[in-house]
Amino acid sequence: MCNGLNDAYAAGNAYVCAAMIRAILDRNPPAFGEKDFKVVASQHTFVTQRTDKVHAQKLVAFKDISDDGLHRQIGPSVPVLTMDNIPEPVRLNAMLQELLTILRKEAAGNP
Repeated sequence: MCNGLNDAYAAGNAYVCAAMIRAILDRNPPAFGEKDFKVVASQHTFVTQRTDKVHAQKLVAFKDISDDGLHRQIGPSVPVLTMDNIPEPVRLNAMLQELLTILRKEAAGNP
């Protein structure tokens, strides 16, 4: 998923980026012990950086934008999703780094 996101980002495909980010956010909460990324962003204690919680909360806010871009039906006045609407890579990178930290601890037998 991340490779696909990187390719879409490099190509400037905003709708593909939105879909991939949404898929990543929806897929990873169980690794954090949660069912929903909104709960991860609000309740998880991030070990790498305190500011990573802010990044996660910004990603939660982006889910509304991605939902709108992916589910709004076509019409004469539909807002266009552009690369300016895609969250800064540092936000997703922070969440993915936290995910790696958790997965490495679990693999080492230290949940």
